[in-house]
Amino acid sequence: MLASILTITLVVGGTAVLSWPLGKYMAALFSGRLTAADRLFAAATGGAGEQDWKSYALALVAFNVVMFAFVVALLATHHLLPLNPDGQGPTSLDLIFNTAASFVTNTNLQHYSGESTFSYLAQLGGLMWLQFVSAATGIAALAALARGIGGQGSMGNFFLDAQRASFLLLLPLAIVIACVLALQGVPMTLQGAAEVTTLESAAQTIARGPVAAFVAIKQLGTNGGGFFGPNSTHPLENPNFWSNLIEIASIILVPMACVWMFGRMIGRPKHAAVIFGVMAALLAIKLTAAVTFESAPTLAFADLPVQQDVGNLEGKELRLGAITGPLWAVLTTATSNGSVGAMHDSLNPLTGLVPMAGMWLNETFGGVGVGMINMFLYIALAVFV
Repeated sequence: MLASILTITLVVGGTAVLSWPLGKYMAALFSGRLTAADRLFAAATGGAGEQDWKSYALALVAFNVVMFAFVVALLATHHLLPLNPDGQGPTSLDLIFNTAASFVTNTNLQHYSGESTFSYLAQLGGLMWLQFVSAATGIAALAALARGIGGQGSMGNFFLDAQRASFLLLLPLAIVIACVLALQGVPMTLQGAAEVTTLESAAQTIARGPVAAFVAIKQLGTNGGGFFGPNSTHPLENPNFWSNLIEIASIILVPMACVWMFGRMIGRPKHAAVIFGVMAALLAIKLTAAVTFESAPTLAFADLPVQQDVGNLEGKELRLGAITGPLWAVLTTATSNGSVGAMHDSLNPLTGLVPMAGMWLNETFGGVGVGMINMFLYIALAVFV
């Protein structure tokens, strides 16, 4: 139990500390003057004028429509395009529609295994790109809400906000995390699958690809779409203890920072601290419940002649430890992330209630940007209704 407490404190507490300066940076990013990147973007797109809430909302919706159409076209033709070293074939239209709609809305439901379905171009230029811009859309929406509540004259400009979130926030963070994950052994290559000979002299094909880049943004953007079918239970997405901690911390870093960003943008940092404290308390309750419930061995192994004193190991990756499974399950559902570090259907019954509660509420820090918006709606209902 002591190891469990130390792991949770390291991940959640350490990330909370890092979220403070990141939130300060985000507030400055969305409140300051036009940067050089803003001016370059405005020149390339023909302007960056101020928008009222109607124009801002229309721009957001129109951008999502364009994203959807582009990715549908890419997924439908990926087998005819470059960066397909493993020769992935065409995909059914229903799967293309489901996948594009899922990633555009930051849902990232996957009815496919990426390593055997889509080319590298489809994964990078379509799905990974959506994991950047769909997350940026949520952050932009929060920035617009903060400006409105803060009494500013306009909502800003959606396209400027989206490019700031993409290029000046998510991209730098993703580059750092991807480099760290690559150093931990996560593949980052455009070569096709590796053909190897096992110790038993059998031939084996090992799928690989630009995995580190994909995994970094799937966590930072509270997306969850995995490069491989098993997601972060796959040893090439999450090879060891340290990569596991980095990926878990990446889930909640930006959502935590969004609370501080919101408080600074409306000029109420103390109110943000109260909201952060409430979210953290709710998260602590869920974490305590999940770890406690999962400390009991599963009844499926009750008749086995083995000692069971480390909790429920069913559905867990032994290289990652038993405790990080429920920890990941709580954080991924608390933030609408969707990635997995253990199989949720293998959790003990009472433990399984905790991820369900996270999906019901979606405000225990929640998804990037939208989690804080959800919390604001709860606050408005509690105060005025």
